[in-house]
Amino acid sequence: MNAVAKSGRIDIGTIRREQIVDAAVAVIAEQGLHHLSLSEIEKKVGMSRGQLTYYFKAKEEILLAVFDRLVLLMHRQQPAPPADKRQLFEMLGQVLGRLVKEPLSNPAFHALHCTFLAQISHRADFRGKLAELYESWRQMLAEDVENEQLRHPGRKAVNPRAVATVIEAMIHGLITQAAADPDAFDADEVVELCIDMIGTYLRRHDKGAN
Repeated sequence: MNAVAKSGRIDIGTIRREQIVDAAVAVIAEQGLHHLSLSEIEKKVGMSRGQLTYYFKAKEEILLAVFDRLVLLMHRQQPAPPADKRQLFEMLGQVLGRLVKEPLSNPAFHALHCTFLAQISHRADFRGKLAELYESWRQMLAEDVENEQLRHPGRKAVNPRAVATVIEAMIHGLITQAAADPDAFDADEVVELCIDMIGTYLRRHDKGAN
């Protein structure tokens, strides 16, 4: 985030918030999410409780900011190519293969994601963050499905958003299973099966297909 205001002056508030988020991310990375507390953040960032709560009223507000930071870092580390350059099945193979084989490659995000999921029934802000993230992934996948249809004009139209929703469910489910038990299934076999199922569904809509 740019810490320089439109007036040209340094935005101290933005800098302090960034420092607090940096400290929270560091605590999670070093000690795990279950050790994240205002006290640990204070020690890491070198602020008093009063300074900390001036910028973030509660730990939950810090968690929301950390969530945004981790999502941003994921996008920077693995930028998606333009939609018209992505190949649906190539992308699925790469993404599923990587995430299923390394479900905890980003342990801080995984822990925070699970924490948000566990509290969505009574925290609308956590639910909203997840809904926003899932929708961004769903839209990207839907673009890939739509482009796949355009590359095969003989196919009848399918609902790209519906296909994207199912793909996203596959990804979430496999990551969860692999995180709980990395040896539960053969990753390559399952990834191939997922790609084949999506491909079979799309090919069913070829004009003239039985």
